Amino acid sequence: MHSVIRQAFEIKQTALPWNRAISAGICLGLPSLIGLMLGRFDYGLLAGTGGFTYLYAFTEPYALRARKLFYTMLGIGVSVFCGSLLSTYPVLSAVVLGLIGALATFIFGALKFKGPAAMFFVLSFALASGMPNGPAEALPRSMLVLLGGALAWLIAMAGWLTNPHAPEIMAIRRVYANLAALLDAAGTKGYSNARHETLISMVEAEAAFAGKSRSWRDPHLVHRLLRMFRQAHLIYQETDTWNQRSMEPLPPALGRAVSAAAESLRSGRIPTMDGLWQLEDRDRELQRLLRPVLELESILREHSDSEDAWEGRGVPHTPAKSIFLGAFDKNSLVFLLSLRFGIILMIAALAAHAFNLNRSYWVPLSCASVMLGSTVVATYHRAIQRSIGTIIGILIASAILWARPEGIVISLAIMLFTFFAELLIVRNYAIAILFVTPNALLMAEASSHIHNVAYFAGTRIVDVITGSVIGLIGVLLLGRTSASSRIPYLMGRTIRSQSELTAQLLTEQPGSDLSEGGRQQRAMKTNLSNLTTVYATALGEIPRSEEELQRLLPVVWALDQFGYLLDSYAMTPNRPVLSDTELAGLLLVFEKTAQSAEQQRSMALPEVPALALAPKVRQELLTLQNALVKSLSAPV
Repeated sequence: MHSVIRQAFEIKQTALPWNRAISAGICLGLPSLIGLMLGRFDYGLLAGTGGFTYLYAFTEPYALRARKLFYTMLGIGVSVFCGSLLSTYPVLSAVVLGLIGALATFIFGALKFKGPAAMFFVLSFALASGMPNGPAEALPRSMLVLLGGALAWLIAMAGWLTNPHAPEIMAIRRVYANLAALLDAAGTKGYSNARHETLISMVEAEAAFAGKSRSWRDPHLVHRLLRMFRQAHLIYQETDTWNQRSMEPLPPALGRAVSAAAESLRSGRIPTMDGLWQLEDRDRELQRLLRPVLELESILREHSDSEDAWEGRGVPHTPAKSIFLGAFDKNSLVFLLSLRFGIILMIAALAAHAFNLNRSYWVPLSCASVMLGSTVVATYHRAIQRSIGTIIGILIASAILWARPEGIVISLAIMLFTFFAELLIVRNYAIAILFVTPNALLMAEASSHIHNVAYFAGTRIVDVITGSVIGLIGVLLLGRTSASSRIPYLMGRTIRSQSELTAQLLTEQPGSDLSEGGRQQRAMKTNLSNLTTVYATALGEIPRSEEELQRLLPVVWALDQFGYLLDSYAMTPNRPVLSDTELAGLLLVFEKTAQSAEQQRSMALPEVPALALAPKVRQELLTLQNALVKSLSAPV
């Protein structure tokens, strides 16, 4: 418990998001200033609720950001409408609140969107449910919130006017910066960590380019970025092959050349690769790696106007329907966590009503905040941070409300509190809560006449502690060990989906139709995502078996690496073709390995075929088998 408390107040060394903090303060505070100038300060405060939309904007491409924030704005507006409409029906209101929380959690979890997930939908519903004259004001309130959300949408999209492809450029720069570090780390002990960081950045870049086409503001730039993304996979594959074959450091000039390619996206200066040709003459073994690095210069200089250049260049994306169907799987934690979130939130709202707590919506609100922790340990952290941070924050808000400030003071306070909350939340949640709590209280209570500030502060503190306790107890009771029990089954399922994708990729394709391969690739990604999510959740279970999870970690890691290799093969135009004999032997190895992982028992695994045309597949499969054999023979 001492370790949990210490971790809850640990200050992370993360860069402060100044631009995001300033923009968030404007989005939440400016509507109230506009309302003050128009003589309806209460309307301005309500419109500021729509400013929560901005808090869901991150570094995703602008096309995706526009859609995500638009639907977020609509969701917050609907939450305010439902909260106002059902304010006189507390039981029905609690049920709908649980449904809103569960639905938002499911959507954000399935799509893997960053952000506060259901938090501000719950907050908007809760604030609206505590306002007087709810049903009669439901529609105008929701319209005001949509206006505030539209302002936040415009501010979040403003960067598109000056640099519409900044997120994609940043993604490619991260990939090549990590590739340069990978080349420098080849043949050293730091190669494994550099490899991991490179693969993470490549997955993030893939999400940035998924489903892109010619309908861009600068299609030639994007075409160049797509080619660089594909080239990064070739460089990664050849670097990995070099490291496995020779285990010797690479010439530093290779890392410098790749780093210069990344820098050229910012500076516009095309690097020359003249010095690398000398390496090719000196060391013939480097030719396979040198070739894709040398091709970077021609890619950066490309100015093709050909319409045919786009054919086959896009990165395949997974349709939303397939994503949601995969998340509905019985072994997917996304669905189970969403269901748990909704049920506990509903219980918290009903408990607050049953005990007739004043302004009872603060109870489910605190409960929702605590349950945003992805694991039980994270939930403990949230409960500690929320309780202590909120108590201090309530005292700050009470002092401000006791002074009965005028409208402009409240607007400026909302801006400042939002600014500091967004600036500091990356360092520590408890510190951010010091500003989040008075901000929410000001937005909810500024128009109220609070005569007994001490009673007000005491009531809010009781509400927050009650909600935090309910959320913590609910997480402990519902599925606290559900993740670890699913790991073996998901391992077997992931191995089988990788077997199907391998067979699809390494057999001769009729024509150029790879639609079936795309389906298999989506299935593999869904299973791998479920496995890694379940494993990460199991690490935060209380109680948990440290030895068991450490025993399984190498197998999860090997499956993750194999998945990245298959993704790279899917983007390679000239893939090797296996014979029927090789393919049959390979599929037998996959099935036996899947059975061993799923049943968690040792068995005689067949030898992996030689696969002269696909040595990296053989190497990754041997790594997986070795990790599995070691994990099953390790003492538990």
